[in-house]
Amino acid sequence: MDAKQFFKRVSYMRKLQKEYFQTRSSTVLRQCKQVEKEIDDEIERANKIVAEQQQPKLF
Repeated sequence: MDAKQFFKRVSYMRKLQKEYFQTRSSTVLRQCKQVEKEIDDEIERANKIVAEQQQPKLF
């Protein structure tokens, strides 16, 4: 996922979260959780890349 896709996905997640707090719909809550997991997974993936780049190469 590139930065633009990430931004769009986070924007969509916030829209869903706001909708959920207005409606308390279980369907919207499921959608929120799904998108939140996608965002969490992408953050974890990006953090791993950064950590690997910061480790010195031994060989």
